[in-house]
Amino acid sequence: MRSGADRLFPAILSAASSPDRPGVVIIEDIHWADFGTLDFLRFLGRRISALSIVLVATYRDDEIDQAHPLHQVLGDLPSKSVHHITLKPLSFDGIAQLNHSKKFSTDEILSVSGGNPFFVTELLASQGNEITVAPRSVREVVNGRLNRITAPERSFLETASLIPVPIDLTLLDGLFEEPVDILAKGCIGHGLLKQDGDGLIRFRHELARLATADRLTRNEQTEIHEKLLATLLNRDDPPLDQLVHHAAGALNSAAVLEYAPIAARRAAEIGAHREATGHLATALDFVSDADTELAATLYENWAYEAGLSLQIDDDVIDARQHAVSLWRALGRTDKVGENLRWLSRLYWYRGEASKALQFLDRAVEIFENEGASAEKAMAFSMRSQFHMLNDRMPEAIAWGERAIDMAAAFDSDDVLIHALNNVGSAKLLRGSVEGLADMERSLQLARKLGRHEDVARVYTNLSEYAVEFRDFALAEQVLSDGIAFDTEHDLDSWTFYLIGWLAHLRLAQGRLTDAETIAQGVMDRRNQTLLMKLPAQIVLAKARVRLGRPGAHTALSEALRAALSTGESQYIVPVRTTFVEAAALDGTPSVAEEHLNAVLSVGKDSVMNWRMAELWFWGLRCGLDLERRMFGDLPPPYQHIEAGELDAAARAFGGLGMKYHEAYLRMLCGGHTDIISAHRIAVEMQARPLVTQCRNIAIERGIQGALAQEPRGPYSAARSHPMGLTNREQEVLRELAVGATNQEIADALSRSRRTVENHVSSILKKLNATSRTDVILRIQNEPWLLPNT
Repeated sequence: MRSGADRLFPAILSAASSPDRPGVVIIEDIHWADFGTLDFLRFLGRRISALSIVLVATYRDDEIDQAHPLHQVLGDLPSKSVHHITLKPLSFDGIAQLNHSKKFSTDEILSVSGGNPFFVTELLASQGNEITVAPRSVREVVNGRLNRITAPERSFLETASLIPVPIDLTLLDGLFEEPVDILAKGCIGHGLLKQDGDGLIRFRHELARLATADRLTRNEQTEIHEKLLATLLNRDDPPLDQLVHHAAGALNSAAVLEYAPIAARRAAEIGAHREATGHLATALDFVSDADTELAATLYENWAYEAGLSLQIDDDVIDARQHAVSLWRALGRTDKVGENLRWLSRLYWYRGEASKALQFLDRAVEIFENEGASAEKAMAFSMRSQFHMLNDRMPEAIAWGERAIDMAAAFDSDDVLIHALNNVGSAKLLRGSVEGLADMERSLQLARKLGRHEDVARVYTNLSEYAVEFRDFALAEQVLSDGIAFDTEHDLDSWTFYLIGWLAHLRLAQGRLTDAETIAQGVMDRRNQTLLMKLPAQIVLAKARVRLGRPGAHTALSEALRAALSTGESQYIVPVRTTFVEAAALDGTPSVAEEHLNAVLSVGKDSVMNWRMAELWFWGLRCGLDLERRMFGDLPPPYQHIEAGELDAAARAFGGLGMKYHEAYLRMLCGGHTDIISAHRIAVEMQARPLVTQCRNIAIERGIQGALAQEPRGPYSAARSHPMGLTNREQEVLRELAVGATNQEIADALSRSRRTVENHVSSILKKLNATSRTDVILRIQNEPWLLPNT
């Protein structure tokens, strides 16, 4: 009796032998093939050169070890007829294109999957909301592989799966009957583990580790954690992060409460604020076993670190409130006042101005009743900061100088750093360059003492000054330094605010599409407070007005609602001014008058002169009857406009690097050359409303034939890069984003390694990054840095 293979193989061979009927045979997942399928593959493969077919066979190379029978089958295939295609893991950009739901961030998916397409698609299809839990389909695959290895190897892997870092095999010594290096080599051979160049072992994919750990019961996990914790405690200077992890897994509250705060403090000192937040969160899981003072300290420290590195949500507010209650129970009014001033700060971050002022008043009241102290000085500095943010600069300087005097009396560097920033900012934002010395002193002292948030504050306030007063060279430097610092130190609550000011700079420079791209990137970030997004939101609305985007007025109205909720003129005035500008561009002066009058009601002394000058100019363009004295002193370019010297004004704006204003003033000059020049600049900026106005004037003058060619149909995306990267550097950046080495980049782009090294060096310089890791961190925070595909 003939077997199935005896009948099937010749039948397929006959069908595949006809030159008139070429075909394709596809066999998927041959790593799971039985012996019959492997025999068929060998049978067909050996005859492939004589057949009119293409045979496509797929397999996962990490599913087969050296003993797998597939290796012999592949070796038997005729080498001249075989073409191997090795698929690379999915890149960050590739995953981003698949990640439509945004349930998990793209960098999280890449981190846990290693870019493995199967793991990626299963994660995206899973119903769970935690990326730390392997989807059921992944667990089934991993279980299938573990069930095919020996019991000692399986036990070794299950134990190792509770170590979420590269595994030092000596940590597992003595836990198994067989030597751990032998067990590890076996698992590496099965493709379940891999070994780094430094000899450390890790799972090939984080999801595989999670799925392996899921096989263990809670009691089994606790017992393993206890053994690993005991091993660590018997060592000299064990890693703190591992101590905290295994102490938590062993449910050893005493060890967690002892080591987690130390680990958090050390992480924060080096700028790893997310890691610090994680350690403190672990400690809070055991807070019921802490004494009252420790519990209060844990709550306030977690709130501080989480507010820096994660998001200022209700949990952070609640943690501060818990700290207030616990310190009050202990009779520590100084700590109550300190946490109340922090609550003021948190509510300010969230754009809730009234609550911010309420908590600040309560903090100051407490400290005034307590007498002179460093805490009272800090409350005064907070009052100074509040006035500065609301453009009440004389009051800001007065309160800040009181705080500085008290800081000297109590030798408080923290108060001095904070108050110098407030006073310096207040001086600068009223046009006094004396404030630069205060800011520099604050920055140097904050850097020296490792006060990361205070360093970020200096960069933020100095950036705002440099952009608002049109010192673009200073703005470029400070923004570059500040964004690099914030990114390096996990200061997410500051990073995106500062990136919003980078968008402001690009807008002021007339780089409208760059401004739009950067601002949209910030708006797309999850878990940002209203205030952290507000600079970007304002820029996005203004850029869309100047670009003539559909929905620009809707974006502007949304920005105004957000700005009004803060109660701060530094946000409200630019949005209202943009309404006046939009009215000038589309010819609706009635809309402009409402917003102009709203700003004037605040008073010129409460608004920076550049902002008042901008409002005055666009009000004039709307044909409104304006009382000049209401707008205060005008900066030089606007002085030329007031004097009717439009050509001088255009040259002044051009000299400052303000291309949009230069083009607009050229258009107002009215000469043929001016109109042609204004139109050319407007086309380059893709400023549709301005292009239209220039074209209409040119038609009236009969010179439309001299105008620059405008793109047909929708304007294409800008070809420039917001950070000035060349096209080749953008290609190299894309490779850097997935961790490619210089040689791998050279091979991929068909360039010499030396050329690639030069490109990498240039990228590091333009992004103000000191290493490839810094570049990857920047890309994770700022996806717009990657070129469009």
